[in-house]
Amino acid sequence: MTAFIRLVAAGWLAAVAIIAGMPAQALVVGGYHILPLPHYYAKTRRLPPGGGDGPLYYYGGSVFSSVKLVSVIWGDSVNRHTINRIPIFSADIVDSTYMDQMSEYGTLHKKAVNGHRSTKQQILRGSYLGQVQIAPKNTSLQITDADIQAELTFQIKSGALPENDLDTLYMIYFPSNVTIDLDGLMSCQDFGAYHFAKNTGRLRRRNVFYTVEPECNSGFDYLTFAASHEFVEATTDNIPTPGSVPDFPQAWNDAHGFEAGDLCPVSGSLADGTNTWLVSQYYLNSKGGCSDGNYQSP
Repeated sequence: MTAFIRLVAAGWLAAVAIIAGMPAQALVVGGYHILPLPHYYAKTRRLPPGGGDGPLYYYGGSVFSSVKLVSVIWGDSVNRHTINRIPIFSADIVDSTYMDQMSEYGTLHKKAVNGHRSTKQQILRGSYLGQVQIAPKNTSLQITDADIQAELTFQIKSGALPENDLDTLYMIYFPSNVTIDLDGLMSCQDFGAYHFAKNTGRLRRRNVFYTVEPECNSGFDYLTFAASHEFVEATTDNIPTPGSVPDFPQAWNDAHGFEAGDLCPVSGSLADGTNTWLVSQYYLNSKGGCSDGNYQSP
């Protein structure tokens, strides 16, 4: 693991030591489900989930059947290494053994624990539609999630981004001088990434699914770790839990609202024969714990 990944893991352990005995709470602020950084635990005194907790239950929501990933570069100040390397990483992760093990979270033969009808989906390998560097209409250096949703809508309607559908995931990479404010929690201080959705009352064509990947000046290993974490959770739980009590339209959560990546703050590697990427492990019901392998693409 890189030094920054070790710092994140240390933050989880430190938070456990500080507030041992308190019940774990979902990693949410408002309606947003975040990848927390150590500062978040120090400020909120919340307890991170432990590795291996579970299982995950199905609540009737949607997953990606065959994800279509689009990497979105926010403006012209994103780190050049990110611009050059994220397309290779993105093409690898959608066509890999890392993706294969998500198949157990398909909903084809699953019955929701809340009695909601299933979406009857399989999770198969996906495709990479490519990378788009947008010229944001909103040029502010401090933005909110509402700003991001508005920008996505504008860029899709203008034709700059591929049209959204129920399998399209926009993974948005930001420059280091742009800060995302989620109800007072700040990117790169309190959280390293999150995923969310727009128009989420039910499954409909105008749903927009996306992840937010700030540039925290912590190296490319951390960026792929955070991106893979959100990719897993967006794939297996399109619409994240806006609290600690999951229900439809959520898909796969544990009883406290944690998603697959939340339960496993450990890393593995994904290799394509030339490149090797650091990726987040995630919880597998079939294993009763965290995945622990290294992965191959294709």
